[in-house]
Amino acid sequence: MKAVQLGAGLVGQLIAADLAKDFDVTVVDLNEKVLNEIREKYPSIKTAVASATDAKALAPILEDADIVTAGVPGKFGFEMMKTVISLGKNLVDISFMAEDFEELDDFAKEKGVTVVPDIGVAPGMSNFLMGRGAALLDEVEDAYIFVGGIPTKEVPPFNYQVTWSPKDCIEEFTRPVTIVKDGQKMVVEATSGLHLREFPGVGTLEAFYTDGLRSLAKNIKAKNLGEMTLRWPGHVEQMRLLRAMGMFDETPKVLGGKEVIPLEVTADLLFPLWKMEPEKGDRDLTVMQVDVHGYKGRDEVTYSWYLLDYFDEETWNTSMSRCTGSTCAIFARAVAGGLIKEKGVLPAEKLAHDDDLYKFVLDEQLKRRIKYTESVKIVKDVR
Repeated sequence: MKAVQLGAGLVGQLIAADLAKDFDVTVVDLNEKVLNEIREKYPSIKTAVASATDAKALAPILEDADIVTAGVPGKFGFEMMKTVISLGKNLVDISFMAEDFEELDDFAKEKGVTVVPDIGVAPGMSNFLMGRGAALLDEVEDAYIFVGGIPTKEVPPFNYQVTWSPKDCIEEFTRPVTIVKDGQKMVVEATSGLHLREFPGVGTLEAFYTDGLRSLAKNIKAKNLGEMTLRWPGHVEQMRLLRAMGMFDETPKVLGGKEVIPLEVTADLLFPLWKMEPEKGDRDLTVMQVDVHGYKGRDEVTYSWYLLDYFDEETWNTSMSRCTGSTCAIFARAVAGGLIKEKGVLPAEKLAHDDDLYKFVLDEQLKRRIKYTESVKIVKDVR
């Protein structure tokens, strides 16, 4: 079988390497230097220079592909998805996009293709597990995601290190947050709801609302619904201070006698402080808990899933990139292998009712030493 990966970034390379175990893989990107590095690192993987939004250039590359996977910058995500659908190819995608990808659902059905969007860790497995909990209940009261990619130890002065773009991290502190409270959608400020919470194997972390629900806000019917990001204690107050100073603004300002964009300056200043350097001993971990609480018949039931994953010493990959890439590759196999047959744009929460798919996904994660531990709490005959 043949797979094409659009985007040769860090996670894109991991998706390609995972699929290359049993697919003939081609990676597509405009950056020839990165493609050369991929060929040296993974000799079995082919490469092609093309834009992920250029249908004419992509058509011959995708012609005999059984599955397309993608990880492109968010500003190109929607157009990339539309382009792949127009070429009649199934797509499994980790690209963030501000647009509502479900707007392409009818187009995908018309073209007879399956698209699984936002399928990394969070969004991604968070959606799948929350959807699983909701599918197992008759009525959902509360559904929450707690998730963070953090260094294994607190690193002063921010108690944080980054495994992706500082700008993307900063966005978590600026984007208004959609949550559901008492059955009503509402918008709150990023970092609202800040509190401390204990996590097994990690300790005390601070949790706060960020804009991570995306399609879940529409597709999960719950009385209370939200996603909270996790950081080592103290980080949020520092970020709130920078935000209050206007350091995250994208509008040009005259500072020190020169016109600058505050966000650009802040990102440049923060990157050296946040940069994770594994060769110097830096390591990361991914922690996620998904709780779905409600009712099944007369019983009160809470389904929970817990993930604690660490930097992979074997492959020298960060935990967050590995967990993200693995999930995308696993769902790509599920689509290519016919385990997901439905057509259209299908966020992971819409797929989680399928017992066979659920078992396949968790088994495949475990094969990659990524363990999602499920637990169930039942209080009998409460109503």
